[in-house]
Amino acid sequence: MLQSVRTFLNRPLAEDFSLSYVLRSSLQASVYVFLFISLLNLRVFNWGQIGGVALLGAGCFVSSLLANWLVPSLIPGWYDEERWTVGRHILHTLFVLLCISLMNQLLLTLTDSGKPAFWQMYLYVTLIGFFPITLGVLVAEQRRLKRNSEHAEQVNTQLTKFQETKPATSDIQAQALIHLTSENGKDRLSLHPDQLIYVESVGNYVDIYWLNLTALQKTILRNTLKDVEAILSDYPQFFRCHRAFVVNLKAIRKTEGNARGYQLTLNGVTSDIPVSRSYLEAFDQRMSTLS
Repeated sequence: MLQSVRTFLNRPLAEDFSLSYVLRSSLQASVYVFLFISLLNLRVFNWGQIGGVALLGAGCFVSSLLANWLVPSLIPGWYDEERWTVGRHILHTLFVLLCISLMNQLLLTLTDSGKPAFWQMYLYVTLIGFFPITLGVLVAEQRRLKRNSEHAEQVNTQLTKFQETKPATSDIQAQALIHLTSENGKDRLSLHPDQLIYVESVGNYVDIYWLNLTALQKTILRNTLKDVEAILSDYPQFFRCHRAFVVNLKAIRKTEGNARGYQLTLNGVTSDIPVSRSYLEAFDQRMSTLS
């Protein structure tokens, strides 16, 4: 039982803390609060109350904006979209509802209106808002999953062109070499473009995975992924798909979509490589033009 709960809480979940998305969702939340309170008090509602209800809706907008955008901007490590899980989402949702409750109490105090005890306010706000917020996230996740799965199938269709035009060994040997060096220039790795499978950033180093005939090899260099990406910029088959990965698009065997983005299966590589949400559009465009 505990293991099942732990597995559920650690399940990856897609989330978007960009300003444009947060503005839209905060506006939706404020409209929801305004309509909910208005309908709840419909029998005793009068036009004199509409200003107070609108003020609570505006307070919901401001507090949601602060909790969903400003706070993640201040502590980006905890709000890392790549490590977002169901458990973190639940905790964050409770935090957002806490901010809304504090804002409600503040507004009711400033307007000299009657207000419940804070624990009652937090309970009311949680009962009203928790499930709609969670439902909205789950619906958005399913939409992303559907979109990414459909686009992944299109990418897989494109991959057949690469497989049909796979260069012969003699063609690979004729390609100009790529020279990857360490920061101090002491270590150096020279490869043909089609030998290089992918590069991963690990702290102050990069792990370079390349084919030695048919065997996958790993070489570690002290350098940044940004510098490696700059070296590979003249080769359109290499693409930065994640903050930690650059991949050889011609080495992709299969693409699968999930709510966060894509998972790439590369030739000779046992672990999948992620394509994060912020790189999806550029990845699709590159795959559609690469020959």
